[in-house]
Amino acid sequence: MKKNKSILLLSFALASQIFVSCEDSIDKVNSPIPYESIGGYENSDDIAPSHLLAKFSFDGNINDSKGAITGGTGTNVSYDTGVKGSAYKGSTTSFIAYNNVASSIAGLKNITISMWIKTDPHTGGAQSLFMLPKKTDFWGNIFSLIENGNSNTSMFLKNHVQRDVTPSIPFAGQFIEHGGANMLPNMYGAWKQVVWSYNGTSSTYSIYIDGQKITLPASISKRYASDPATGGGPFGELASSEVSKFIIGGYQRHLGAPWGAPDSWMLNYTGLMDEFRIYDATLSDNEVTALYKLEKDKR
Repeated sequence: MKKNKSILLLSFALASQIFVSCEDSIDKVNSPIPYESIGGYENSDDIAPSHLLAKFSFDGNINDSKGAITGGTGTNVSYDTGVKGSAYKGSTTSFIAYNNVASSIAGLKNITISMWIKTDPHTGGAQSLFMLPKKTDFWGNIFSLIENGNSNTSMFLKNHVQRDVTPSIPFAGQFIEHGGANMLPNMYGAWKQVVWSYNGTSSTYSIYIDGQKITLPASISKRYASDPATGGGPFGELASSEVSKFIIGGYQRHLGAPWGAPDSWMLNYTGLMDEFRIYDATLSDNEVTALYKLEKDKR
C-alpha cells in the first residue's frame, strides 16, 4: 500500500511539472508578435515625426492631436466608420472652424498634405476639403477643392499655394489643377489616400494616390514666379500672409467676418475624411508609400 502511494505521489509530481512546462510554452507562444516593419517604420506617426505639425484623426472629436490648430467648433458634424477608427462625415451644411493657428502653420515654406477621402461626384460648384484663410483676400492661402467635373469616376482636384513676398511676384497665388487629361482616375465611391506636396527649394509640386506617385507634365509639377515663357524664375518657398483661422469642409467665407457670405458655388465637402495631416516638409516617395500602407493597416 505504501509503495502504491509513493508511485501515486511521484506520478502527480511529474504531471505537475509537465503542466507547468506546457503552461510556460503556451505563454511563450501567445506572447505579442511584433508588427512587421513597413518601409522601415512600425507606425504611421514614426514617419517624419519632427515635421508633422497637425493631425486630425476624427475619432469622435475634431481635435488636432499635435496642438497646432485649436479652438475648433463643428457645425453639423457627425462621424462614420473611417480608415482608422472613425471619420469626419460631411454634408451640405457641415464644416469645422478653428480659431487658433500656430506660427508653424502660418509660416509654412514647404508642405505635404495627407488625407483619406471617400466621396461621390457632385454638381453645382466646388467642394472645399480644407482652407488656410487669408483675411483680406477673396481666396485663402493654402487649400484644396474638388470641382464638379464631367466624369463619374475621375476627379477634378484643385490645390492652391501662396507666396506673398516683397517685392511682390506676378504669380503669387497659384491654382494647381488636375483637370482635362490630368484628372485623377477612379477616385469615387471608395476610400482613397490623397497626398500632395510642394518643395520650395526645387519649386516642384507632387501628388500621390494610394501611395503611388502620379506622373505629371512639367506644366503642373514645375511652378514659376512669373510667366516662364518670358523668363520667369522658380516660384520658391511658400509665404502665406494675414493668416486667420483654419477650416475643414468649407470656405473661409463660411467663417463670417471679416469675409462676406459664401457664393452659391462654394460648397461644403459632403464626403468622408480621415487621418488629415500637415507636414512642413516634402515627404519622400518611400515615406508616402509607407504612410499609405501603415494607415491602411490601421497603424
